[in-house]
Amino acid sequence: MASNKVKEINRNELNNTLLCGERISLECKKAKNEVPKSVWETYSSFANTLGGDILLGVEEHLSAEDNAGRFTVVGVDNPMKIKTDLWNTMNSDKVSCNVLVDDDVSEIDVDGKVVVCIHVP
Repeated sequence: MASNKVKEINRNELNNTLLCGERISLECKKAKNEVPKSVWETYSSFANTLGGDILLGVEEHLSAEDNAGRFTVVGVDNPMKIKTDLWNTMNSDKVSCNVLVDDDVSEIDVDGKVVVCIHVP
């Protein structure tokens, strides 16, 4: 039986992931102080297709010419608040079906900055 547990990744693995850029299974959101409203559209899209990862605390610079300069890890200011807000909304009537379990939401420490990773199966 396959596990839905999120793979813990380190800074180098995150950097390598970001070098590949956003794609059908990866979306980055700045989300410095709150869960952005655009997360729910991404969540719905991933949940209704092949799944994917949403990284909160990663800013995208659309003017960058290549992926090496396109993403900056800014971290989230209060990861516990972000995760609490995420779960509160996830378990409300705003989301028609919660497909996540606790292990699908993790934190990645990148040089003292915390990225919240949401793995949508």
